[in-house]
Amino acid sequence: MSVFQGAAGLSRRGFLIGAGGLAATVVLTACGSEDKPANAASGPWEFTDDRGQKVSRDARPSRVVAYVSSAAALWDYGVRPVGVFGPQKTADGAKELQAGNIDLNAVTSIGNAWDDFSMEKFAATKPDLVVTGLTGAKPTDLWVLKDDLGPKVQQVAPIVAMSEYKVTLPKVIERYEQLAVALGGDANSDVIKKGKEDFQKASDDLKAAVKAKPGLKVLVVSSDKDNLYVCKPEFFADLAYYRDLGLDIVNGGGTDDYFETLSWEQAGKYPADLILTDSRTYALSRQQLAAIPTWAQLPAVKANQLADWSTEPRFNPVLAAPVIRKLTEVVQGARTDITA
Repeated sequence: MSVFQGAAGLSRRGFLIGAGGLAATVVLTACGSEDKPANAASGPWEFTDDRGQKVSRDARPSRVVAYVSSAAALWDYGVRPVGVFGPQKTADGAKELQAGNIDLNAVTSIGNAWDDFSMEKFAATKPDLVVTGLTGAKPTDLWVLKDDLGPKVQQVAPIVAMSEYKVTLPKVIERYEQLAVALGGDANSDVIKKGKEDFQKASDDLKAAVKAKPGLKVLVVSSDKDNLYVCKPEFFADLAYYRDLGLDIVNGGGTDDYFETLSWEQAGKYPADLILTDSRTYALSRQQLAAIPTWAQLPAVKANQLADWSTEPRFNPVLAAPVIRKLTEVVQGARTDITA
């Protein structure tokens, strides 16, 4: 039985018929032989990733190195990578949000930034599998492992890429669960069962909150000192899912993936009742945004209809449910008359 089966099947149609026309129904399950952890650590092992590439090993991989959000997705299933790359700690030493429940003291850091990957540290972990996210349509569109780094890593250990590109959150979670189970993880643990129940309730509550706020128009943005970036929901697993649940999210224009880039003079292009701003440390803070005149004049900003967009991916139900609950609270408290 497939986890999150209902939402995964509806996501593509949800884009076509628009917000409110079809809401995803999440089927959270913890049953069936497919969800049971593989007990045999020996013997041939294979897994086909979201590029359609099959990875084969003589035995089930036990020394996994993973991109930080991939490692966090696997961690709560009991799959504990030996090495992690990508942002794990902030400049002041705090844990990055996307590190989830990873015990950073129990793993080797291969690099702590998008452009930081130590081949020496990587090789020293003696990896037999690498897991990262697929961020585009090309097989080489991988988190961190770009350009000539990917082939170098591939020479040491095979890469499994899990798609985050134009798929909804339940589908990404489902795929990580499949990988976790293939790696010996437990999809029937108390932690995961409760996570699925919490995810289901959070999703139901968000759907109800959106229904109770007809006309609410939401703008989701990132920013830097030069530009405002308007999100395109279909490219983000979380935003695509929220839209399937009925949330009316403004869709940026242009031909680029993920965002439409606007100059600050164009900040008012898309009217919105509620604006969600990128909460990552390298996007402008709310205080920095307030100093930009065209931003400060936006009706939603004047009305203080602002909230954080928890941009970092949470690709298992345990990690995703609290994020959805927080968004639900924001929607429940939002006004719908700002653009009226």
